[in-house]
Amino acid sequence: MGRSVSITQILDDNPFSMYQVWVCALCFVIMFCEGYDMMVIGVTMPKIADFLHCKPSALGLAVSAGQLGPLIGAAALGVVADKFGRKRTLIVSTFIFAFFTYMITFITSLETLALYRFLAGIGLGGAIPNALSYGSEWAPSNKKATLATTMYAGVAVGSMATGFLAASVLPRFGWQTMFQLGGIVPVLIALVLIFLLPETLEYTIKGGDKEKLLKIVSKIAPSLGREEGLEIYSTEKKIVGSPVVQLFREGRSFTTVMIWLAFLCSFFLLWFIAAWAPSLLRKSGATPQQYGIAFACINIGSLIATLLIGRLMDKFNKFNILKVFFIVAFVSVVVFGLSSSAGLMTLSALCVVMGFFVIGGNSGCMGLATLSYPTDLRGTGIGWAYGVGKIGSLLAPAVGGMLLARQWSVSKICNVMALAALLVVVVVFVLQVYVRNSMVKGTNAAGAGAK
Repeated sequence: MGRSVSITQILDDNPFSMYQVWVCALCFVIMFCEGYDMMVIGVTMPKIADFLHCKPSALGLAVSAGQLGPLIGAAALGVVADKFGRKRTLIVSTFIFAFFTYMITFITSLETLALYRFLAGIGLGGAIPNALSYGSEWAPSNKKATLATTMYAGVAVGSMATGFLAASVLPRFGWQTMFQLGGIVPVLIALVLIFLLPETLEYTIKGGDKEKLLKIVSKIAPSLGREEGLEIYSTEKKIVGSPVVQLFREGRSFTTVMIWLAFLCSFFLLWFIAAWAPSLLRKSGATPQQYGIAFACINIGSLIATLLIGRLMDKFNKFNILKVFFIVAFVSVVVFGLSSSAGLMTLSALCVVMGFFVIGGNSGCMGLATLSYPTDLRGTGIGWAYGVGKIGSLLAPAVGGMLLARQWSVSKICNVMALAALLVVVVVFVLQVYVRNSMVKGTNAAGAGAK
């Protein structure tokens, strides 16, 4: 009679294989689409405004619609993935994003632009949280945060690539080409997912296909795949009932609310920087070259941090790491406001630091959410947290614009908006105390752990 091993044992007791690297690389590419989407509307906005014969400020509806779609998609499609499998949901979500991004090429009015941005956002909202959840299911227990944040680094890479691409494409081929590329490339990604992306081990066990399960295991641990009579089982507790309701059951309700608050404040601060940093620098007298270079430096800092914070969270106390990141994020945004009229070298250095801690902290929130839910709830948990975070993305551009319209100084605006980072620190501290107390009492604190 053969022996029995759990999925957790297989992942924890074997080296991280090239097969797992390949699977997570596909998730990284999906994250790239999020970075592309974040930047493409901004870099094409002046050209679209000329095409539609309107002021750039009138495109605010389309920008907001692009954030509302992911909110709905993340909440709805995360639940679908937990019930019907992440691979299928990822493929469908990617096709939705691709199709409606390409359709922007044919817009004739602000309303059609807003509609297509909204519908593309639904697909993106389904793809991003599920890609993170999917990828984390291939990680050893002590590397889940590292893997989640490394995959999330695709957002920063996508943002930087879009900026460089726009500099070359817009003058030569026009703004439509940016959306054509934004539609065609995700279709190619979706086709690769169809043929080369496996379903997760947990979902394959649910389906009862032992031959397929052993085939996947043999690519992670070849010696196991050759064992006669090997039985593979899951140690994950099966969730019964509505996944959304289960986010508030068995001790998970407080953790869920705290994670939602952290996402809301973190995305608010991130999108304040993404939407208004160039305008604030211009208000302080920076030249287009200066604020262009400074904005690129923000993305450089974010990429470095996103690759690093997961490793720090896996190695040290994850709550303390997040608190440090957001405390320094608060300080960096305040100093940015005070120094926005400084020289290019000083400004660039400040922007690297600000991007490192603001966007790195946002990635850390993603890592925390990944660690906080069992497999059957992970897609729903991350999806709803991401969706709530998009409310912050909706609010930040509007609040920043309102403060600019009231002629507030750059320093004063940054001081107020930076408070979002301190709110994250408070939320993380409260969650840390709650999880620690829950572990002492022996109750379930949504798996977040008090490490």
